Amino acid sequence: MQKRPRYGILGGTFDPPHLGHLALAQEVYARLALDRVWFMPAGDPPHKRGRIINAAARRLAMVERAVAPDPRFGVLTLELERAGPSYTADTLRALRALWGAEAHLCLILGWDMLAYLPQWHRPEAVIAQADQIAAVHRIGAETPPGEMERLTARLPGIAAKLVILPAPRFEISGTLLRERVASGLPVRYLVPDAVEEYIQTEGLYLPPARAPHVEPTRGG
Repeated sequence: MQKRPRYGILGGTFDPPHLGHLALAQEVYARLALDRVWFMPAGDPPHKRGRIINAAARRLAMVERAVAPDPRFGVLTLELERAGPSYTADTLRALRALWGAEAHLCLILGWDMLAYLPQWHRPEAVIAQADQIAAVHRIGAETPPGEMERLTARLPGIAAKLVILPAPRFEISGTLLRERVASGLPVRYLVPDAVEEYIQTEGLYLPPARAPHVEPTRGG
């Protein structure tokens, strides 16, 4: 009997991808015995409306460089290829059509995104399409009193699929990294070397006066 494939889905803007993303993916991969964690860059992230983000092709290039050395990880471009907002409910439905009902789909979320899940587009469809929802909590952090009760009351069915994992969390964010580059501070040891090299080569995140002239990347 063929083994049911177990896939983790880690979505995000990835502007840029950093070591916190990789550590998160590794922890869920190991603790839930997944076959692969798929990084999925968002094409049109609805929660980032009004913010300037890098072109899809550049963010994809950084994600590909970040995960290339690790066979446990892969990249999915489904959301980059689909027009309109990158809603997770639509993405999971498309993955079901691609991989079939036999695939085990584990949606990976940071704790902040789990708390925000009731405000997502069609959260009930997200819960229905996912086999498992892995929410990663910083080691030593405590869940605010009553938060899980409020979440399960607003999202019927999530309790049966939710698994909360303790994991090391790096105090790194895309905002922090962009600000460091803009200020002339290094990001080495915060992002993979290949991502750091790409940021420097493309002149990403620099103020216009300091940015070198580079030919625009095609796409996105």
